[in-house]
Amino acid sequence: EAYWRLRGTQRWVLRGDANTAYFQVIANGRRRRNSIHSLWDGDTQLVRPSDIRVHVDGFYKVLFSPTPRGG
Repeated sequence: EAYWRLRGTQRWVLRGDANTAYFQVIANGRRRRNSIHSLWDGDTQLVRPSDIRVHVDGFYKVLFSPTPRGG
């Protein structure tokens, strides 16, 4: 139930009301809305979660690397 409390923003849940099916639908809907389902890398569309993860990880490693990028 602690997991669901963290997932929601409804004040009635934070005040101690029960974990209900309605609340779980709200929390899961937020997770779906906040997910990346596809990503474009140049001409290629990435749709597999593992490919998206690798691309995003590589992007931020380059972005925050100590050596400046040429350009």
